[in-house]
Amino acid sequence: MNNSSLFVSLKKNRALATGSAAVALVVLIFACCARNNPKADPILQGTITSYNEFGAAMLSFTEADMSAAGFTLGDVISISLDSRQLTMPYYDGFYTRNGEFLCVAYPTYPSICFTANNTGLPEEYIGLEDFPVTVKLEKKGGCIDVQKALSMKYTNVRTDYPQLSDAAFANARAVSAGRIGPGKLYRSSSPFSNEIGRSAYVSEFLAKEKVKSVLNLTDTQEKMQGYDMPAYSTTLWNSGNVILCPLKADPTADAYNDALIEALKELPSHPAPYLVHCTEGKDRTGYVCALLEGLCGASYEEIVADYLLTYYNYFDKTPQKDSDVCNALVSLRLNTCLMHYAGVSDESKLPEVNYSVAFSSYLFSHGMNQAQLNALIQALE
Repeated sequence: MNNSSLFVSLKKNRALATGSAAVALVVLIFACCARNNPKADPILQGTITSYNEFGAAMLSFTEADMSAAGFTLGDVISISLDSRQLTMPYYDGFYTRNGEFLCVAYPTYPSICFTANNTGLPEEYIGLEDFPVTVKLEKKGGCIDVQKALSMKYTNVRTDYPQLSDAAFANARAVSAGRIGPGKLYRSSSPFSNEIGRSAYVSEFLAKEKVKSVLNLTDTQEKMQGYDMPAYSTTLWNSGNVILCPLKADPTADAYNDALIEALKELPSHPAPYLVHCTEGKDRTGYVCALLEGLCGASYEEIVADYLLTYYNYFDKTPQKDSDVCNALVSLRLNTCLMHYAGVSDESKLPEVNYSVAFSSYLFSHGMNQAQLNALIQALE
C-alpha cells in the first residue's frame, strides 16, 4: 500500500478503529532495541489529540500515565493505530538519529508524543486528530543504556550555574574554528524569546561584542512580534538585519537546506559581526555553525569541540569526564549532519574529510554559485 492509499485507509477507518492493531513500518533503532518482548503488557490506550509545530503527534496521556501503566523510560514500545504497528524506543529526549521514530516524554511538552526525530511524522500520519492509539510494551528496558547516557536536563535558574559566566549560561560565544576571523561570528541561545530564561544575558553579550546581524533559525515574523525583547535585541530587530530562517532540526531535509542556503546567500549583504541562534543554540545552531566552520577550513576536531561546548554549558558534560555521553551525542547528532554535507557514508572517515572542499561542493549542488560562496566566506574571514 502506498502512502496515499494508507492515508485514505486511515481516514476511512477512523470511526471504526479500536486502537488495538499494529502500524507496519521499517524503523531504524539502535542494536539495543532489536529484540522484542512477546508480552503485550503493560498497555495504554488513548488518542492523537493534536500535532505540534514540529510534526509530532501529541497523545492524550502524560508521562505519569505511562508510569502508572507500567512503562519506564528506556523501554521499547509499539504504537498501534488502525491495523498497523510502529515500534520505537521510549525516551525523555530526542535520542535517535534523524528520521528514526521514537516516543517522547519531553520535559516541556504537555503530554507524550511520538514522532520521527527532527523530521516530524510522514505525511500519511498527519491529520489524524482523535484517532485511537494503543501503546504496548515490546521489550522492558530495551534501550535503557541510551536513555541513561543521554537523559540530560538543565534548569533555567542562573544561580544553578555558579561555575559559568553569564555568557556561558546563555550558551553565547564566539566561533573561531578554521579561518573564521576574530569577532566575525557568534552563536547563542535566543536573544529574542525568553522561553529558556536566557535572552537578557544573550542581549548583553551581543551588545558587548557589537553584533550587528542575526541569522535566526527558529522564529517567524509572527513570533517575533509577540516577544518582549531585551533592549539590544530590540535594536537588532529594528535595524532590519535579522534574517528569519525557521528550521526543523533535520539538516538532511531538502526544505531545511533550501531555506538555509537562501539565508546564507543573503547573509553577506548584512554587516558583520554575525550571530547564529535557535532556541537553545544547540542543534540547529550547531549544524549551521558546523557548516560555516567547515567552509572556512575547520578540521573535524575543531567542529566537534565547538559542538560539544554547548553540552558543557547546559549539562556540565565534557569529553574528558563523560566520553560515552559525548561520543553518543556526536555520533547521533553532529555526525549525521557532517556525513550528509560531506557526502560520506562511513562515519569513521569523517576525521579525514577536507570540509572546505566537501561543503563547497554540497552548496554548489544545491544552488549556490561561486560568487555567492566567495562572498559568504569573505564575510566570515
